[in-house]
Parts: sequence; C-alpha cells; structure tokens
Amino acid sequence: MRHFSRFALAALAAAALAAPLKAEEPRFGVEGLVNAPLGDLKDFVDSKPGFSVGALGTFDLGAGNMLRPRLDYTSYPNANLANLRNEASNVALGCDYLYFFAQRPEAFYLLGGLSAVRWSFSTDAGFGKISTDTTKVGLTLGGGYQWNRTVGTELRYTTSRIDSGFNANALQGGVTIRF
Repeated sequence: MRHFSRFALAALAAAALAAPLKAEEPRFGVEGLVNAPLGDLKDFVDSKPGFSVGALGTFDLGAGNMLRPRLDYTSYPNANLANLRNEASNVALGCDYLYFFAQRPEAFYLLGGLSAVRWSFSTDAGFGKISTDTTKVGLTLGGGYQWNRTVGTELRYTTSRIDSGFNANALQGGVTIRF
C-alpha cells in the first residue's frame, strides 16, 4: 500500500505541474475496455475475457504531448477449472503519457504508462475459499486514435508481475469518452 500512495502522489504532482503548460483546458472522461487475458492470467481465468471501466483526466501539454491520470476497475468472470472456481479482479491507479503524431489532440497517438494495481484473486475448491490480495506495479504500452474532442479508441498491452511464477498480462481494446 505504501508504493500505491507514493505513485498516486507522483501522478498528482505531475498533473499539477503540467496544468500551467496546457494547450487546452483539462478534460475528464470515462473509458470502457474488453480484456483478453494472456499468459498466466489466461490460464487462471480459463481464457475468459474481462471487462474494465474507468475514469480519466487529460492534461494537454502542447506539441502533441499529453498526460492522462486514470482509475480503472477490471473484473474477469468466474472460471471453472476441474473442481476449482477462480475469480480475478483489480483496481489500478495510473498515469499514461500520450504522444500525438499530428501535434494536436485529435489524431493517432502512442501511449506508455505506470500504475499501482491492487489485485484480488480467489479460488474456491468446494471446501472453502482462498483469497489473496496484493498491490503491484503495472506497465501499459499501446496506441489509439482520438476521433474528435470527445471519442477515442485504443489498444493497449498491460502487464503486472504478481510473483516469480505468475504474470498478469492482458491485451485491452476499448473506447474513451471525454467531456
């Protein structure tokens, strides 16, 4: 939890420093994503896709540069494997850097980001439920297209190392709406 608080403070500080440099007023919005689990996470949730919803803010720094703090909630449906029932979900607080190739915030962009991810895993073997919660660093890489001032689409790869034998990776595709 200590790392989560430090990251949240760093993201807010970066956003506060960026505010005076803005090329357009800060905007806020929501996002909806479909998640295709990869690797160890795919095995844990039996390849079932997950869904994410989130809130975001955008701080345009000008010349095609933007910061985007975000808060996401992701849930994967129950996976039934033999006699086990697995569940996975997370809450992530992060900040992405977006670079727009056209030097304006309505165009194709690449993104990279860091987040603090609070994972919750549970397994029910029929005789009792075993739950684990952990907070880890998450990395995000991807790209998207901002169609107009309001609607954008993006594809991103996320990874979070849970422990030495388990990586929670996903490919996410979704829509962002800014107000």
